[in-house]
Amino acid sequence: MDNQAISIAILTNNQHHASRDRQSCIKLNVGSVQVFDDVEDVLEPVRQHAVQLLLIDAAVKDMDGSACLRAIRKAARPQLLPAVMVTRESNLKSVLGAIAAGCNGYVIRPYSLETLERHLRMACDSLGGDAIEIEQFASANELVRQGRFDEAIEEFTEIVEEENEATTYFNKGMDYLHRHKYGKAILAFNKAVALNSMYAEAYKGMAYAYKGKGDEANFRACLDKSAAILAMQDRLDELKELFAEILEANPDAVNPYNTMGIDLRKRGDYAGALHAYTQALTLTPEDENLHYNIAKACIFSKDYEAAAGHLEQAAALRPGFEEAKKLLARLRARQYDTLAGAEQASPAAGNTPGVLARDD
Repeated sequence: MDNQAISIAILTNNQHHASRDRQSCIKLNVGSVQVFDDVEDVLEPVRQHAVQLLLIDAAVKDMDGSACLRAIRKAARPQLLPAVMVTRESNLKSVLGAIAAGCNGYVIRPYSLETLERHLRMACDSLGGDAIEIEQFASANELVRQGRFDEAIEEFTEIVEEENEATTYFNKGMDYLHRHKYGKAILAFNKAVALNSMYAEAYKGMAYAYKGKGDEANFRACLDKSAAILAMQDRLDELKELFAEILEANPDAVNPYNTMGIDLRKRGDYAGALHAYTQALTLTPEDENLHYNIAKACIFSKDYEAAAGHLEQAAALRPGFEEAKKLLARLRARQYDTLAGAEQASPAAGNTPGVLARDD
C-alpha cells in the first residue's frame, strides 16, 4: 500500500475524533485527508474517485456509522471502496452491524498508530484480486483500447474460465461469523466481493471486445453474464446481513443457517433458502427437521426428485415423522397440485440439538 497515493475521507460528528484520526493519517504520510460530518457531502468525491479509503466513526450527522456506510455503498456501486470503522463500540451488535454493512476493517478506540496502519493496509489488500489475474485483466483492457479484440477476448476468457470462488469465500465468512471470528469474517467477505466483481468486470470487458468486432449477439450475452454475477453479489450481501441479524438476536445459535433458510423460503427466495439449508447441513447433518425444510424449498423450486430424497432422509432419521411421510406420499403419487399446502405444515419439535428455529 502506497500511503502517498491514498486520499482518505474521515466521517464523524465528533470533532475530537476527527482531529485524532486526521493527525494519525498525517503521521502515516497519506496523500490527503478530508473530514466530513454529513454522508451527503462525501458522496460526490467518492463518485469522482477522489477518495480511496473511508474512516467511519460510530456516529455521523443524523445516522450511525453502519447506516452511513450502507448509504455510501448504495450510492457508490459498483465501485469497491475500502471502509474501516473506527469506534469505541466493541459490543456484538455494533460489530455485526458493521460487518453486515460491508466494512473492511474494525478499529477500537483508543488505538495505536501501528494498529490503524495495519487495518488500513488489510482493508486495501482484501479488496485486491490475485496479482496475476489483476495484471491479465489490465492487459486485456489495454488490448481492447488498442482494437486488438481477438487477443483481448482470449485474455478475458482465461480469467472467466477459472472457477469463481466468491461463494466459497462468502461461506467461509459466514462460518467465521458463526464462530465470532470477526476479523477473519471481514477478510473472507471482502475476498468474495473482490472475486465476484473481477468476474463481472471481465465479462463486461469481453462484451466490449465482441462489440468492437461487431458481434452483437456475444456482446449482449457477455453483458447478461456480467449482470447476473453482480446480481449474485447483491444476493450474497443480503444473506450476509440476514445472517448477522440472526446472530445478533441469538449469538449462541447452534445452527443459524436453518433460521435463515426458513426466513428466505417464506419470502419466496427458494434458491437462497437452499443455499442456507445446504450450509446448515454441514453443522447438523442428522437434523430431520432440516431435511424436511430443504424438501419444502425444493418443492417450491419444482425439484421434486431432490425433495423426495430429503423427505426419505427425514423419515429415516425419525421413523415417527408423519408430516414427512405424508408429503413424500404425495410426491410419489405426483400430486403436485396439492403440495403448496406443505408450506403450512410444521415438523414436530424433535430433540435434535441443532434445531433452534422451527419451521412454523
